[in-house]
Amino acid sequence: MFSDESSRWDTFRALQGYIERSSKRLIYWLLGILVIYVIARGVAGAAARPFWFDELCTLAIAGQPTLREMWHAVARGFDSAPPGFYLVERAALGLVSNKQIALRLPSILAFPCILICVFEYVKKRSGEAIAFLCALLLLSTSLFHTYLIEARAYSMVLACIAFALVCYQRLPSVRGAAMLGVSLSLAESLHYYAVFGMIPFWVAEGVVFLRTRRFRWPVWVALGAGTLPLAAFWPLLSSYRAYYGNYLVYSHPALSGLPDFYGSYFLIDGAFGAALALVSIAAITWSRFWPQQDISQQWKPDDGDVAEVALLLSLIALPLIAFVLVRPVHGLLLNRYVLATTIGVVLGVACALSIARPRMVALFALFVLSSVGVRELRFWHHSGVDPMGRAWSVISADEFVQIEKFVQDGGHLDLPVVFGPGLVYAQTAYYSPPSWTRRLVYLMDDQRELSREGNDIVVRALSGLRDFMPLRLADYSTFTAAHREFLLYSEGEDWTFLNREAASMQLLEMEGARRLYLVKMKETSPH
Repeated sequence: MFSDESSRWDTFRALQGYIERSSKRLIYWLLGILVIYVIARGVAGAAARPFWFDELCTLAIAGQPTLREMWHAVARGFDSAPPGFYLVERAALGLVSNKQIALRLPSILAFPCILICVFEYVKKRSGEAIAFLCALLLLSTSLFHTYLIEARAYSMVLACIAFALVCYQRLPSVRGAAMLGVSLSLAESLHYYAVFGMIPFWVAEGVVFLRTRRFRWPVWVALGAGTLPLAAFWPLLSSYRAYYGNYLVYSHPALSGLPDFYGSYFLIDGAFGAALALVSIAAITWSRFWPQQDISQQWKPDDGDVAEVALLLSLIALPLIAFVLVRPVHGLLLNRYVLATTIGVVLGVACALSIARPRMVALFALFVLSSVGVRELRFWHHSGVDPMGRAWSVISADEFVQIEKFVQDGGHLDLPVVFGPGLVYAQTAYYSPPSWTRRLVYLMDDQRELSREGNDIVVRALSGLRDFMPLRLADYSTFTAAHREFLLYSEGEDWTFLNREAASMQLLEMEGARRLYLVKMKETSPH
């Protein structure tokens, strides 16, 4: 009897083991399918979406005929990335003939690396199922919807930071420390603000030192190596700050705007984004500390738990940390400079799922699958439209045709057209036929820009880009003195000063935010 009972128990355990192994294989297959899908989705999106202004800057520098000319373009300081980024993009331009795909290919390939690294990090503590859910959750973030197909460094930097997290999780091995140093150095070689993503590692290692009084020199060498590119390229960063001096002075990040950072990362309202961050913070703390207290009154969290909590909490709090650092020096802080926070929140969600009941995990899985599925169906139905498109950017090729038709319908085909939105003007000049763009001109006036917008970034950026693209820029006073009549195309810009100085501004066409005016300047009295 006992023999039969033992045999049945062995059979049950064997069946249970088979189911577990099959489930793990299925998850790995699903992860592979997800990686393939992300790459295909990235290529399709890249082919459909036009370059926006920052990407045109990438193309202008990376597309220089020689490395020497590329270096001179970087040294001009009108774009914000270090040379390593442009070297990567330059190599990508030689891989595919379609520039929109080629220039975005590094970002497209970097995103699967983020998926795999997040999966590996979560798997170690929470298992394959939760790890896959967290990887899938990344498809509901701006990392996927915006930066997957952007020819800028953000996706690549996040891939480096995600790999650094996996390396840090496997310390204190010397090999892990070496790879940590390489990943952080590469991140800083791609973007200056990648240094913010290193702060959580410094905080975590500082906590380890305070708890153990042990200086893990391989780790500190790795963390120091991450800052070496910043030190090496400091003169280039200084030239960038000098080039946009007025703009940087006027950029005052506000504490009240930080909740919007969290909302933008997960495509939700700022208040909900901040709430999600707080839930992640609570889940990280609870999952690493409190559950164990029921086991033994003598239990204390080990050094690894405390270091991981410090690392993840610092990642989530990164916008606040960066704000404290840049505010006194009037530095520039945009939500994309602290994108590593997105990974921190996702890892916090993993902690919440690890202590949740199976039904809650299943409900969360259904929610993620539904939200991702709906958004992806919308994308494939309208692949030429970017739902996260910026207000100052043309997001589909059809818009260039629409703008041209809108202006042509206003008549006066012999008059030059002053183009109001500067960033859209650069896109239009690149994508539209020369026969049309030869009529377009952008007026430069630093003082009016400063008084109207609080900064002169657009004027300075276009001035830097015009040496590499056929942009027609003209001084405001010189142009209006030579052209007593011209057309003005506007998309909501403030032209109050021109209305005061012109003899008349006749509205010719109106469509949504678009306006077309016939401007007649006052006659100057002879001396």
